[in-house]
Amino acid sequence: MNAHFTTAASKDAPTLSAIARRAKQHWGYPKEWMKLWEAELTIRPDYIAEQEVVKMMADGQLAGFYALQYHETYQCLEIGHFWIDPAFMGRGYGRLAFEHLLNNLKSKAEERLIIEADPYAAGFYERMGAVRIGRLESSIEGRYLPIYEMRI
Repeated sequence: MNAHFTTAASKDAPTLSAIARRAKQHWGYPKEWMKLWEAELTIRPDYIAEQEVVKMMADGQLAGFYALQYHETYQCLEIGHFWIDPAFMGRGYGRLAFEHLLNNLKSKAEERLIIEADPYAAGFYERMGAVRIGRLESSIEGRYLPIYEMRI
């Protein structure tokens, strides 16, 4: 497995958005929900310019990306986006990207990270060492997202 990481550019926005949509749809969510999440899954050029967005290249292709942003409530960084293209899922690229993210945070002397996770990603974050600290109501009524904290 060979991958390298680079900072995303504004021109990457459409490709990053497509990866986010494919990754979310991978879990079999209903079309109605996907439509409700359209804005959340759209990575805008201004978002890339304002936040730290890192893309992962593997085998000459964009395999995934993550974004870090400040969480006002918890007063620390959080994962704004963490998506692996379905073509690269189940092959260790998620772990590789998460390890890169953690090393990135360590280089900034960050002490903790907040993750508002998709329920299907909960097991992944737990395997990475995150601890569940709460839940957040999602944009879908009656559906909750687990909130995790990771000490760096």
